[in-house]
Amino acid sequence: MVKIAMYKHDNGSLLVIWRTRNGNLIGELYRGGEYHRGKWDERATFNANNDGNVTEDRVKEYFGFSTSNSIAYWKR
Repeated sequence: MVKIAMYKHDNGSLLVIWRTRNGNLIGELYRGGEYHRGKWDERATFNANNDGNVTEDRVKEYFGFSTSNSIAYWKR
């Protein structure tokens, strides 16, 4: 997996987005705001085969992140 982006919510939580070899996206939410691999609070996989419209925006929307309440913390 390759980390493609991290977003910080104004409430302090952190969203890390990964891309797998087959194009799926995985979102990991850290409510405490600190990234600790394998210790996420919520995780969801967005399958590229079932949903051809898999984008970072789709992952952000799922976890309640938007442009008005989050900033790009790190983006590849």
